[in-house]
Amino acid sequence: MSGVGESRSELLGWLNELLRLNYGKIEQCGTGAAYCQIVDSIYGDVPMHRVKFNATAEYEFLTNFKILQSSFTKHRLEKTILVEKLVKCRFQDNLEFLQWLKKFWFQNKDESLYDAESRRKYRAPALPAGHGDGVPASRSISSSTGGYHQGGGSSSSAPTSMVKKRVNGPLRNTASMGSARLSTTGLMSRKSSAEQQAHVVGLQTKLSQAQSNLESTEKEVGQYREAIAIMERERDFYFGKLRDIEILSQSTKDLCKEGVYSSDPQELVRFLSKIQQILYATEEGFEVAIDESSNNHNGSPNPSANSNNIAASTVQEAVNQPAHNLIIDEETF
Repeated sequence: MSGVGESRSELLGWLNELLRLNYGKIEQCGTGAAYCQIVDSIYGDVPMHRVKFNATAEYEFLTNFKILQSSFTKHRLEKTILVEKLVKCRFQDNLEFLQWLKKFWFQNKDESLYDAESRRKYRAPALPAGHGDGVPASRSISSSTGGYHQGGGSSSSAPTSMVKKRVNGPLRNTASMGSARLSTTGLMSRKSSAEQQAHVVGLQTKLSQAQSNLESTEKEVGQYREAIAIMERERDFYFGKLRDIEILSQSTKDLCKEGVYSSDPQELVRFLSKIQQILYATEEGFEVAIDESSNNHNGSPNPSANSNNIAASTVQEAVNQPAHNLIIDEETF
């Protein structure tokens, strides 16, 4: 059979035989686990270790359907999976999808054998007594407990109530467990989102602090560059003065050796005045702020007169010194 138009019992028989399961209702396929393994039996590349066969909550069903959708996308299957309808575990939606999946299986499955239990590493629980042989469960329980309820007409009703209690109990427990898991997941997601927001705020604060530090550092670097430029300019300026004095002293020494300059004090005065001109020379745009008028009115001595007196005393001392001490020695430079 191709799968289209088959009855519920035929589909369940084919599904349980292929996957070694014991599904009793089509609605159980709404978990998505059986669909994943049917596709795995065709291609053999579905990550079965991630498929949850014992899923009880809807978010676990969605995880299985995500794996199924990834396999469809990988193999370029254009079939649309109505996940929102299938996870509701309704009969008609899952029946139609299972019929299509069986037809697809017959069209694409090769002749190789498929070991379902080893692939999923999950063994389905055993069927309750009475399933598969046509004997109702209540009858088997009443027959097994017939010796205890002999002599009363309520022997058949008591086991039935016991079965109902046993069946309803686990279902209620699983439902409560599923709701608890959903609430726990919601709390965890809220905590994680709050932590992420706090982390983002902290990163933004650090970024703003780093930007302000960078701006202040750039300002300091600009100030240091200006200071370095000024210092280099002053260095070149004073080095030029020393170089001019060196050239003047060397040329004067050579002229003295040649006999051009005599021991006349006026020659020494001219030499010293040239040196002073070099020392007191300034760059263009440089001005020395000296309040001469205030000094003269206050009765303070004139700076020019003082400089002339110092120059005269220096000349007198130079005249009194020996001839070999009049010129600066070349080794000084």
